[in-house]
Amino acid sequence: MRRKGLCITILLISSASLIWAGGTQEDSTSAEKRQAKQTILLWDQYYRGVESEIMDKIVSSFQERNSDIEVERVTKTLDDLKMVLKMSVESGEGPDVMQVNQGEADMGAFVKADLLVNLNDVAAENNWEANFSESTLKAMGYNNDYYGISTTAEVVGFYYNKSIFEELNLSIPQSFSELEKLMADVKSAGYTPINFGNLDGWTGIHEWSAIQHVLTTRKELDNMMSGKPGDFWLNEANVQAAQILQDWVRKGYFTKDFSAIGYDDSTNVFYQGKSALMLTGNWLQGEMSQNAPFEVGFFLMPAQNTEKLKAIGGPGIPFVISKKAANRDAAIKFLDYLAQQETAKLWADELMLPAQTIDASEYSEADPLFQDILRAYARVNETNGMGYFIDWVTPTFYDTCSAAVQELMALEISPEEFAQRLHNDYKDYVE
Repeated sequence: MRRKGLCITILLISSASLIWAGGTQEDSTSAEKRQAKQTILLWDQYYRGVESEIMDKIVSSFQERNSDIEVERVTKTLDDLKMVLKMSVESGEGPDVMQVNQGEADMGAFVKADLLVNLNDVAAENNWEANFSESTLKAMGYNNDYYGISTTAEVVGFYYNKSIFEELNLSIPQSFSELEKLMADVKSAGYTPINFGNLDGWTGIHEWSAIQHVLTTRKELDNMMSGKPGDFWLNEANVQAAQILQDWVRKGYFTKDFSAIGYDDSTNVFYQGKSALMLTGNWLQGEMSQNAPFEVGFFLMPAQNTEKLKAIGGPGIPFVISKKAANRDAAIKFLDYLAQQETAKLWADELMLPAQTIDASEYSEADPLFQDILRAYARVNETNGMGYFIDWVTPTFYDTCSAAVQELMALEISPEEFAQRLHNDYKDYVE
């Protein structure tokens, strides 16, 4: 009995050893597979509901197509991202791919510290210009070099009250002179031409800059935003835009007492149906569709000459690659995936404007206002007319311009004085 038991024990031990050995071999293979995977650490600021869900879909879809790459995604608020990002990248402990805001204060600082991968060659090799205009690509970078890929975009134009347009038999203006005639007709009919509140300052930057954009040439605008020494901000178009803005104030084309009205309050005033136009960005599209008790459309600030058609705006915060990324090729693959039409449609499906141009006809069943915005964005990109949020140009330009435009529209300073203030801020920074 004891010999039989010993044989059984030996057999059991042998079987267990085989099972254990087989398990060890399987675990070892799995470990090798895991080690073979390239990992990308991704930091982004899409922490809100729908935005975060879209990014999760993008990451999942990318990993399905690239089984050898794993993306570890971490979300942060924009303030938190700005606070810790540069230090973490410099230390080598930060993300491989992250969102860095355009402009001198953020992307400029990263580039000057040699922390970002230049993507000029990558853009050419992957033909990114097939999906983005040249101006949009450059706006995702710094100093005319490509550094990133944005997933969404913003464009500033006129929301318009279709009920007022129908009542007054108005049509969308095709030139700047037609726009000014339309505003005169609206004023004569007892309505406010442009709904507006300038208590916050930045809204006035848009009013002036939208006019400035369609008066300047592409080269003039790019020079103003180039960060190179020069008297670009003193040019005739800037003074003329300031003069036009003051003329509109004197003619009563803006909401009464606009200097005391904040942006959110001005939006609520527009919903009262007494204003024909409101100049602001596509970010208000969802709210307009939901809250306006009348049908709303959207069109760009028209230029007198179509070759000067340009719009304030540009791509959202770009995804860039750290020069210290361990798996740079994998990170480049991820950015290239972000540049494709496939990912653009994930945003458009949720009625968000992608940085790539999307054919509005593919969304014929969508909200008509969203279709208007898609068409406007496509049109301005056809002419390489995507412009800028001009407050990017220096770290102090926002404060300088917002204060100056408030005084300009309060008729407290001249157009020449206004342009001089912008020039002084720019000159102090670049020289």
